[in-house]
Amino acid sequence: MTKRRQTRSDTPEPSPRPTVTHLAIALATLALLGAGAGLAGAQSDAPAVSVSDAELSPSGTATVDVVLTSAPNGLAGYNIDLTVADPEVAHIESASYPDRFDLTTDPAIGDAGRTVTLEAADVGSTIDAGATDVTLATVEIAGDAPGEAELAVDLRQLDGNDGDRLTPAAQAGTLTVTGDSSPSDEAGADSQSASSAPGPVSELGGSAEGLPTGILALLAALAAVGVLSAIAIARRRS
Repeated sequence: MTKRRQTRSDTPEPSPRPTVTHLAIALATLALLGAGAGLAGAQSDAPAVSVSDAELSPSGTATVDVVLTSAPNGLAGYNIDLTVADPEVAHIESASYPDRFDLTTDPAIGDAGRTVTLEAADVGSTIDAGATDVTLATVEIAGDAPGEAELAVDLRQLDGNDGDRLTPAAQAGTLTVTGDSSPSDEAGADSQSASSAPGPVSELGGSAEGLPTGILALLAALAAVGVLSAIAIARRRS
């Protein structure tokens, strides 16, 4: 009887197709990216009361606007305080309201012009739901000495047209009072500029403080990890 010899084929077996696990990882990655984009969009659209920045000289003045970025439920009225963090740099000279606010209280400026209380009501309901970039007041700032100071916002009360309390974010402004620099100051500034010369991170189009620390950057990193994990699993099973 002749025995048949079985020979092993040298033809490589086809690699297994991606499993359900691989597909699940890919779908989870897409879901994370979608959720991150939606969350970032929601945060960017969130209402805020912001104060514009200003630059002025020690003997000059400048005006800043106090703005409600969005009013999803309209705006019936508000009561807010502004405070200059460093009164030696600048102080509040005066403040005024737009004509659209029918009922207002005279701006109450505190001692040395460090604070001001603003209170107004939109009796005519001119600020409808969905309004954006609503100017609440204009504040005049006077410079005192070179330096930088924050103009902070304290939201005591904001009401929508439906009577509900609004809770927007508070975004302070920056007051920069410029002055003539002496030769020693200029030398110090040049030295500081040299010490803060852009390094490898800046050459890549960013700074150390601008590395991915936001929500989208974190989700992008998670997405990259998910993709690499899927590739590694596929290679181990191939």
